[in-house]
Amino acid sequence: MNLSCVYTFEERNRNKKMKRKLLLVLMSALVVITSCSKSDSDGDLVIPPITGGETDNAVTVTGDITANTTWTADKIYLLKGNVFVTNNVTLTIEPGTIIKGDKATKGALIITRGSQINATGTATAPIVFTSSVAAGARKEGDWGGLILLGRAKNNGGTSVSIEGISDATDKGKHGGDNDADNSGTLKYVRVEFAGIALSPDNEINGITFGSVGSGTTVDFVEVYRSGDDAYEWFGGAVNAKHLLAIDTWDDDFDTDNGFSGHIQFALAQRLAATADVSGSNGFESDNNSNGTNDLPQTSAVFSNVTVLGPVEKSDMSNINANFQHAAQIRRNSAISTFNSVFVGYTEGIFYDDARPANSTVNSSKALIDGVSVFSNNIVAGCNGKGNQIKASSPATLTTITEKLTAENSFLPASYASAFYTDPYKFASDIAGGTRAGTPNFTQLSTSAALTGAAFTHAKANVAFFDKVAYKGAFGTEDWSTGWAHYNPNSLDYTTPGKVTSN
Repeated sequence: MNLSCVYTFEERNRNKKMKRKLLLVLMSALVVITSCSKSDSDGDLVIPPITGGETDNAVTVTGDITANTTWTADKIYLLKGNVFVTNNVTLTIEPGTIIKGDKATKGALIITRGSQINATGTATAPIVFTSSVAAGARKEGDWGGLILLGRAKNNGGTSVSIEGISDATDKGKHGGDNDADNSGTLKYVRVEFAGIALSPDNEINGITFGSVGSGTTVDFVEVYRSGDDAYEWFGGAVNAKHLLAIDTWDDDFDTDNGFSGHIQFALAQRLAATADVSGSNGFESDNNSNGTNDLPQTSAVFSNVTVLGPVEKSDMSNINANFQHAAQIRRNSAISTFNSVFVGYTEGIFYDDARPANSTVNSSKALIDGVSVFSNNIVAGCNGKGNQIKASSPATLTTITEKLTAENSFLPASYASAFYTDPYKFASDIAGGTRAGTPNFTQLSTSAALTGAAFTHAKANVAFFDKVAYKGAFGTEDWSTGWAHYNPNSLDYTTPGKVTSN
């Protein structure tokens, strides 16, 4: 394996405090940025070319990271190709650090089984993974994304290849028997313009979790304009709070292969023009691709989710025809959802039993039997096609409609403006006129979702869930302030540490 050892110098800049003079740097230090495995020739020192408009603070990273490594906020890192953190080591990333994914090589960062990422930003200095393309020209699918692989359980085996990674060695595998496995920390992190659909059912998402265990911390994370799903979980038991999915191409929250974690305070905001030819949903959930009864069954529990679909108001037009459902629960999935708001989708809640065909073991049966729960939610403005509740057969539709309407509020004439302060503002490069600006997802004082949350059901009455009064991802406090960004194409990302403004 041919790996690149990359060295860099601190920038000479007399006008900035604490910068060394170039001569002193040349005489005193070469900083090794990535650790390297043995290669055939123990290689020459390589000074990276300047990329993306940066000065010699740019650091190119390729190959494997095989020793404990720290990326610092006074550098900008460029991922070329698949970069694997392996050999049971930890990659630590300082608050305010900028990491760019190279477009030409589809750069991606993969945390392999046994290794960890410690990406702990702050509300004022988030860690940013973004595109290497210049400001104003970035778009979804510019680079691969972030992939965490762990040793928790899934229903496909103990050594399963993760989607989107062609490496046939153990580096691209996930699975095991330790649901408490720890892949590290993602906190105050943005992932922008990532996600590549390589082929059908073979994609890199904004963030992919493969058998990631509950010892991992995921909190205050934004995925902005992913070229596939924003978040996808393949098995595992990792929990997460405070997730944002903004202008995703495909699905916002995709759960598969026995994922059993808990998710609270998650919001998806959709743009009417942006949807995938495969069909875009707020939730998409499978037990596995064939809908068989393999264990563990997909049984994730969501609470306090807001899905803002593309239908902003009753007379909204020019909606991408590839939009599908606020939630499509299919292929024998048994996920549960509480205290959430689904609003403005072309179709509502779909219990899809197409796979396995002609089986009595399927997602709607899991709902009827109480294995899967959809309770105390609001489904609003999702009846444009007359199917705010949808099923695979008339008989099933009758049965689940009775149950769902008894346990939830369906408000076909209400839209997001009845609940949220200013939910449909977007970056000026994707929406113009009065729709350009910064969204405000806090609830109105008159919102029907501001009260009424309940955590009495056994699936919701768990220690991980904060027992708030409101339904949906936000109450009256905006937890995205400071660290999240809703117009990152306007940010230069050419100065190390400048992650919230130019």
